[in-house]
Amino acid sequence: MLVILIILFGAFIRTVFGFGDALAAMPLLTLISFDLKTSTALIGVTGFLVAIPAAFKYRTSINWAVIRRMVIGSILGIPVGIALVKYSSAATVARVLGGFLIIYGLYSFFNSFRVRKVSTQLDSNWWDYFFGLISGLLGSAYNSHGVAIAIYGTLKNWTADEFRGILQAHFMCVGVIVVSSQAVSGFWNMEVVKILLISIPLLLILIPFANWVSKKINSVQMVKYVYAMLTLFGVMLIIKG
Repeated sequence: MLVILIILFGAFIRTVFGFGDALAAMPLLTLISFDLKTSTALIGVTGFLVAIPAAFKYRTSINWAVIRRMVIGSILGIPVGIALVKYSSAATVARVLGGFLIIYGLYSFFNSFRVRKVSTQLDSNWWDYFFGLISGLLGSAYNSHGVAIAIYGTLKNWTADEFRGILQAHFMCVGVIVVSSQAVSGFWNMEVVKILLISIPLLLILIPFANWVSKKINSVQMVKYVYAMLTLFGVMLIIKG
């Protein structure tokens, strides 16, 4: 029951804000000493399932050319993230990333950071590849591929619908690779299937409720919540490190 509640909590966070399910759910699953591989597989597949209806809902706000470039960047970043974990201190990298998120989140939240001043400097398509690459790196290393895209969205001054739509479309496309890789790597077992079968009907109830909550949040509030979440996740990464 605790595992299912944590999964639903992560799905709620993802549906409302567009990202953050893994960073919210994985530490909680760790606290109850749930198997790491099973946790990773569950969060991967539920995130993918949540992304599909969300991407469909916000489809009119999605620039698919941007998605294509970010996905290509993510694919290139995945082996970099794996190498980072394999050949460097994962704890040190987690602390550095956590520190950056805290500084960025707090500065942006409390100092009236004007994203319009930055968005005009990120017009080049190469930035889509770059942030996609960072997303793939962080996703393969720390299950946190949404962080880079969330930061990119605030810098590009996306509207709330663009933010959610582009994030979910990116997750949906990358999720195919992630879930397939996890299955091939042996992360799936009967426990994953059992919990998933219980969770899916509950997700069908949760997602409409989370969509209703998300409608109450306008673009200005959305950006503030994103900054607050990035700060919180930075703290989580430092603790994890």
